[in-house]
Amino acid sequence: MDSLVKLDFEELHDQFYDTIETNPILAKIYAKAYLQKGKNTDSVLNISKGFYYMSRLHKDDLERRFFYVDSAIGIIKKSRHKKFLTFLYTHKGAVYEKKGVFNKAIDHYLEGLEFAKKTNHTNYVILLNRNIAILKRQLGKYEEAKLIFRKCLAYEEPISDKTKNNYLKYLLTTSELVTTYRKNKEIDSAISLNNKGIIMSKGKTIQCLFKLNQGILQYYSNEYENAIKNINLALDTILKPENQAAYLERYDLLNGYLFIGSSYNALSKKELAISYYKKVDSVIQKSNYVIPETRLAYSEIISYYKSINDRDNQLYYINRLLYNDSLFHSRYITTTDKLNSEFDTPILISQKENIIHELKVKNNQSYYVIFITSIVIIIITSILFNIYRKNKRYKKHFDELMVSTNNEVKRNNTKINEENTSIGISKEVVKIILKALNEFEKNNGFLELNITSGTLAKKINTNSKYLTKVIKFYRDKSFSPYINDLRVDYIVERLKTDKKIQKYTIKALANEAGFNSTEVFSKSFFKRTGIYPSYFIKKLNS
Repeated sequence: MDSLVKLDFEELHDQFYDTIETNPILAKIYAKAYLQKGKNTDSVLNISKGFYYMSRLHKDDLERRFFYVDSAIGIIKKSRHKKFLTFLYTHKGAVYEKKGVFNKAIDHYLEGLEFAKKTNHTNYVILLNRNIAILKRQLGKYEEAKLIFRKCLAYEEPISDKTKNNYLKYLLTTSELVTTYRKNKEIDSAISLNNKGIIMSKGKTIQCLFKLNQGILQYYSNEYENAIKNINLALDTILKPENQAAYLERYDLLNGYLFIGSSYNALSKKELAISYYKKVDSVIQKSNYVIPETRLAYSEIISYYKSINDRDNQLYYINRLLYNDSLFHSRYITTTDKLNSEFDTPILISQKENIIHELKVKNNQSYYVIFITSIVIIIITSILFNIYRKNKRYKKHFDELMVSTNNEVKRNNTKINEENTSIGISKEVVKIILKALNEFEKNNGFLELNITSGTLAKKINTNSKYLTKVIKFYRDKSFSPYINDLRVDYIVERLKTDKKIQKYTIKALANEAGFNSTEVFSKSFFKRTGIYPSYFIKKLNS
């Protein structure tokens, strides 16, 4: 190790990447040497890079991987090296996206985008916009995704001929836009752009993506034999180990298998179709990566086994579909209604109960299997019921907020006339403090950041002890909840009437309301209204 530390950072960097795929043990030695050299030279940037290299050693252990990535972020966050911070957030988002955890992926992409803009890191602004567009497309927001992809292409096209890497980025974005056109049922636009992509990528490995698109588009034109041929050719290239890291996205593989299966289905070759639909399930089981389109595969498999009276396999794939549905609900609240409309969950559960009854009557399954299956039903039903109940409760709170007028902090000024000496303040002083509080609330003084009982008391010429006693007695709250409720009431009314701030991020809304922490804002909003600000905004825009 000591001899390795004597190498310069560039040499250690090169050695690490040369061995990461071929010799992980040696790569670990180089990563540790890089980190130690960074510590020896007290270089914040190189220490952070060292932690990042350590994270790369834990490909299949997300907890360990993110431990090192978060260490890299923590080290560099307060330094001047914001560009590397952009890279780390982008990397973290990409890992989550690969695993199909889109809600967390987009959080990190947005964090990376914020730093990319601050540092004028244009390449990363474009990269992150492209990644966010892909996520928007996965959530069915095709028009928004198209707009972002087109902006990316407008930037990438003038520089695409300067380097091989830039040209690759341009072609990748083009391929993503083709897919977006297709999903938005703009088949003619998809075919036209994909034909250009095939020409532009001639002689390059990335042409496999355009061949994949071509095959899928041929399915839409009822050219099923050609669709199968081209998709298989594309997958042969994509699945080569040397190409997977560069080109393969989970949705490319899933779509490839899905459309081969659908093509065989259209040709009435049911067994072949089912074999490819099962490949879709195999990819999902290995990666836990789920997209809405794959429901078709499960629907076809379930129907097939139902038609041949194979109850065991029918039950198995209903379980698989219900599990994926629960994954959808936990990751994509916005897609819940659509998923339910495409394959109604209560009907599935009913089918499962009927099948289990048949199995009991015919004694085809042991008591143990039936018991385990029942437990699965109860668990899945409980999950879905809790999600339904939570959404219903959120909807109720939203409706109440929309019909109510400004839900101001309750005032009990009438208590001033009561004979109450428990707070130990004279009636005259109480009147002065209450008058000042009324002005404070009327003039939105609570929007000031970092306001404390001490600073407010000083402004209204009293002491914090008297102030907090008056607030507790006449507003029925401690100081912090009193301020936070005023802020939440203010931002709720703004959101109901001002479409401009409906487009703000949660962080921007927190700042607008006087909170210096997004987490405190969200918790205060939920405590006051019964829903989170993200849900409130989503419903306002729906």
